[in-house]
Amino acid sequence: MNVSHDVLGQLRRWISLMQQVHEAKHYIQRTEQLAHPHLIRTFDEMWGVLLAFRGAIISYGKCFARTGSGRIKLEAKVVFAKTPNLADKHRRIMRLRNEYVAHSDDNEMESTAIEPIDTPTELVVRLDYEVSFPFDRMYELRELIKHLDGHVADGLGKHVKGIERQIGKPVRIQAGNASE
Repeated sequence: MNVSHDVLGQLRRWISLMQQVHEAKHYIQRTEQLAHPHLIRTFDEMWGVLLAFRGAIISYGKCFARTGSGRIKLEAKVVFAKTPNLADKHRRIMRLRNEYVAHSDDNEMESTAIEPIDTPTELVVRLDYEVSFPFDRMYELRELIKHLDGHVADGLGKHVKGIERQIGKPVRIQAGNASE
């Protein structure tokens, strides 16, 4: 029996979702490696932390955002149905994604301001850029990614079992390139 393109397409969707979770795990681990106060002495070092954190938020958020063709969008109410405390954390992270990562709204991580100093001979505009790192959000995101990883692994596992029942033989997922 040949496997239908529809069945393989659905499997590809789950594997793409798994890839997003894998990226989120990588970026949150990198954030944790960089986000030690003694390692953040300059703006460049702070921006390195923020870049890794943004990567984690983007990869995590993609699992719940509107998707393109061939992708799965998870519903938070399903993923967090049994864990309402994580649902609140998810909403905070998605708000951070929407206000800080995807758009330039006011947010808890960065702010800019100007202070005009008007003298008789010139107008001096003092620029102020403040950036902070929300360690509590990092820990929340790490917990959410761990939960999401389990949810996606369970979903993929159920899907594979369904394919096995349909085709009457085991399915083995093998990592690596086809040319290897």
